Amino acid sequence: MLKALNVDGSPAIFILDYKSYLEETIDLLKSLLKCKENAYVIVVNAPNEAEVAVNFLKAGAYHYFTHDLNYECLCNLIDEISAKKPLKVKHIKEEIDEYFIGNSPKIQKIKEILPKVAETNCNVLIGGETGTGKELVARLIHKLSPRANAPFVVIDCTTLQETLFESEVFGYEKGAFTGAISSKKGLIELADGGTLFLDEIGDLSLSIQKKFLRFLQERTFTRLGSTKVIKVDVRIIAATNKNLKDEVISGNFRADLYYRLNTVYIYLPPLRERKEDIPLIVDHYLKLKKREFKKEIKGYTKEFMKKLMEYDWPGNVRELINFIERSIILTEKDIISEELIEEYLELKKEDEKLKEKSHCVENDKITLIDEEPKKMSLPEIEKNLILKTLIKNNWNQTKSAMELGISRKQLITKMKKFGLFKERYHIRSKDPN
Repeated sequence: MLKALNVDGSPAIFILDYKSYLEETIDLLKSLLKCKENAYVIVVNAPNEAEVAVNFLKAGAYHYFTHDLNYECLCNLIDEISAKKPLKVKHIKEEIDEYFIGNSPKIQKIKEILPKVAETNCNVLIGGETGTGKELVARLIHKLSPRANAPFVVIDCTTLQETLFESEVFGYEKGAFTGAISSKKGLIELADGGTLFLDEIGDLSLSIQKKFLRFLQERTFTRLGSTKVIKVDVRIIAATNKNLKDEVISGNFRADLYYRLNTVYIYLPPLRERKEDIPLIVDHYLKLKKREFKKEIKGYTKEFMKKLMEYDWPGNVRELINFIERSIILTEKDIISEELIEEYLELKKEDEKLKEKSHCVENDKITLIDEEPKKMSLPEIEKNLILKTLIKNNWNQTKSAMELGISRKQLITKMKKFGLFKERYHIRSKDPN
């Protein structure tokens, strides 16, 4: 089997050499078309039989040549197909521009590599702050890939509990535990043939990281309550708002898992670093959302856009889109004025003041971590000491353990004992008054 290549290196035309077994050749033809969307398959050296030709054409072959192959005709056919490829490239560009708004240099660079990444099966790690569009890019890669018609399954690593990991991700058999009244496929099995998106991979515990690594190495797993090994074909895309290199150095993330995930790294810059894209994003979502909310909005004032450009948008594109929706809903005119952004910024200031006055909140209960030790029991004192040390060191377990004079393993045991998990705490500075 030979193949011609697109300009970007992706297969476009497959030349399938008939090997005397009709069913096997047709199966291979169907497999090619299934895994490579919009591929063109030419069958050569096939028998001069009308029934065989019909079978190949029905299976999706673009053309069929018998043993007396005319190479000039074959070359002309390849040229004919190649002339069609720019249409596909144009279609992909339009798809990316529709999904991923922006013309800044940083965004253009990402747009250029997306089609190349999508055509492969390599693991992809997407980095960037919250709200920059990491899941959107992951979905776009999936949509542009040969797996587009297969499932796109999301695993939210921030909510993945250690005790439920295997049952949720690997699935379970009937009777595997109390309440397992029937077998259930896990998220990995549901993604078979498609893409598995690991959102905020940096929040996984070390024990779960180890289990994920084992799966990534072999692409096999066993359901809870079973001994049968299941092999799946999934493409892995992971995303994180953390610097995983720093997490590896601090001991919070496995180096072997990091390098396995990081075949291709795509960093999404925050909106404050690509402000020239703000007008494009606003125009796109203004057009989209005004239809959704059925409001006649003609545009916005120059001062409105000026103030949008001056603001840093800590919530990134997500915050901007939410603000556009808010503006469309609240405006009473057909032109959005600067008063709306001014009101929004005032509300943001009030929110910041409230945050500065808030204490450490655990499950809606105020925990005064500076409470006097004499009013606390020994376990409470120990818990608060560990919590204050973790907060001081930004939840770096290795550094905190050293300061506390205990091993990292002992620290993790105590954190579990007292329920000291980062995601359960909302840390704010204490009221100076």
